[in-house]
Amino acid sequence: MSSQPAVSIIESNPFISQSNSFVHLPSTNIINALRHLFNTLGRPPVAPPVKVYVPDVFDRTDPYQLHYFLFQCRFYFRSGPTVFKLDFDKINFVMTYVSGMVQDWLQVVLEQENQGVHHAWLYSWPFFVKEMHACFGIPDIVAEVAHSLDHLHMNSDDRITTYNIAFLQYSTVRCQTS
Repeated sequence: MSSQPAVSIIESNPFISQSNSFVHLPSTNIINALRHLFNTLGRPPVAPPVKVYVPDVFDRTDPYQLHYFLFQCRFYFRSGPTVFKLDFDKINFVMTYVSGMVQDWLQVVLEQENQGVHHAWLYSWPFFVKEMHACFGIPDIVAEVAHSLDHLHMNSDDRITTYNIAFLQYSTVRCQTS
């Protein structure tokens, strides 16, 4: 513990001046101290951008994968909201991640566009998703979801969260296709 009074510490400090019984730090010293602190500590670390994987290619060999493929696409769209503002941009992106029968179908559709036959679903994301489900999804999604919900049960070693997630997955599939 220092035996020196606080007043003499303040008076002996060249960076501190006194006037009207208040202690003042000269503003240039504060600015210089802040600059030194900033240069010493450096800039705060910047978080690297999140790497979002592109969706798997969808080829219709497994119609049950369509829902997951479209989920992957929506997830990718969220990583670049300024890039995928327009439905047209989303649809064009999806068109690059299909192959097989789906790619053949889209090729015919684009040829028809060149000939003046226009498809509204090529310019609307919700209509495009419905068209994809109608052409390449599960043939009778309503029956499929009803069957899955009828047979949904909770195992003795499951948590309620597992059951709730399965229920929400089935009900979400139904809502997105109607």
